[in-house]
Amino acid sequence: MRSSEERKYIIEQQKKFAGHSVRIWVQDGWRDFEVYRVPVDALLLNADNRRFRAERMWAEEHLGRQLDPENNPADEISIASLLLDVSHRVEGDQVVGKPSGSYESLRNDWIRRKQESPLWIRPDGTVRNGNRRLSMVKRLQREIGSTGLEWVQTIILPIGEIDEPSLLEMEQREQLTENFKVRYNDIDYLLALREAAENRDVDWFDRESIESVAGELQSMVEKSKGEVVRDLFAVKYMDIFLEDSEQAGQYHRLLKTLERFRDIGRMMMQVEEQYPQEAAQILQTLFAAVRANKGHLDIRAIRAMFKSDRPRFDKLASTVADAEAGWDVTAGPSLSSPGSSAPIDTGGEEEIETDDEGPGPDVANYPKGAVGSAIELAIDGFSASQQDDVAQVLQEVCNRLDVLTERDRLSIALSTDEGSLVREKLNKIFQWVEANRHFTDRAK
Repeated sequence: MRSSEERKYIIEQQKKFAGHSVRIWVQDGWRDFEVYRVPVDALLLNADNRRFRAERMWAEEHLGRQLDPENNPADEISIASLLLDVSHRVEGDQVVGKPSGSYESLRNDWIRRKQESPLWIRPDGTVRNGNRRLSMVKRLQREIGSTGLEWVQTIILPIGEIDEPSLLEMEQREQLTENFKVRYNDIDYLLALREAAENRDVDWFDRESIESVAGELQSMVEKSKGEVVRDLFAVKYMDIFLEDSEQAGQYHRLLKTLERFRDIGRMMMQVEEQYPQEAAQILQTLFAAVRANKGHLDIRAIRAMFKSDRPRFDKLASTVADAEAGWDVTAGPSLSSPGSSAPIDTGGEEEIETDDEGPGPDVANYPKGAVGSAIELAIDGFSASQQDDVAQVLQEVCNRLDVLTERDRLSIALSTDEGSLVREKLNKIFQWVEANRHFTDRAK
């Protein structure tokens, strides 16, 4: 492997002007950059690439070390896999996966049309924009040989003229926009947005500050101000969730949970303004839904329950608090333990168009069953309470009672360890029938 100085020397000696330049928005103005052809083997994949930050955390946890492509050839292959593949897993000392549909499209387009736009590199060959394309080219070299793939077009961004804050702004503007690109995975998008907001000195506990920063960022991410505010609140409560779980900064534990935290952010925006005294209880209930692996639709149902059926929500919040009372938050890590080789689904071609949800964090010793059941029952009761067709509700009750007698399920359940609980619930049904029998007697 070449050192930074060796790569810098090779690029300086061998670069060839490509005969044209490109315009890029930098430091509040357009600037022309000359395009150079440089050797591929003088370029280095950027391990700090924001496009796969959460996935890199996952990989480093499982590998037990930091990714270092400058000194470890296997790490260059691992980074390429994180950028190009899906269903990642660790095999030996390397991350591998299954090529995504977007990789196949990128590969086929490069073979057919060659390079469309230049990579952005520092003078030492570290790639700052274009890591997916360089990964694809290097993989192609390994698969079919280097002929025709020895050189790529680049622009070289001098450190003295473009400092790191300015380059970060350029990268975010280029990569957070989604035109003709594979979109950031959900958490990586939020992390890039978080970094851009903190570079503007956002105060996460000041609504006006968040809205002001959202106004500055909306053109960068090509979203409305309201959408950026929503996403910044998602970032805020994602951070609070990890801190509450004593896992601050471990964003890989929240892969594919964007919609859940968007809905938590939406609800807490209202709660912060209108119900500040109840915010802690409400947030505990929402976080419990995430820990119990409930999806964003369940969180939306909890939000609707809070708005229109407070007694039912308060009962749910109390049940959740009781279930969590014996849970030790410091019991251990979540998601999967270091050393496990279980695959991680970081998204694929389907994710380009949808926000498919993952299972959520696997929290050690969390009373997932009790909390999940409480949430399901509360949502079921709330949904039934919103129905105006009484005959339909009764039919649904009949359907469930009929299911209990199939294959002798009720009798078998009464003979198990949970028989006393089943009998208790059955007696409640009998009591309800006796208390409401007069309705049928009146009909006679």
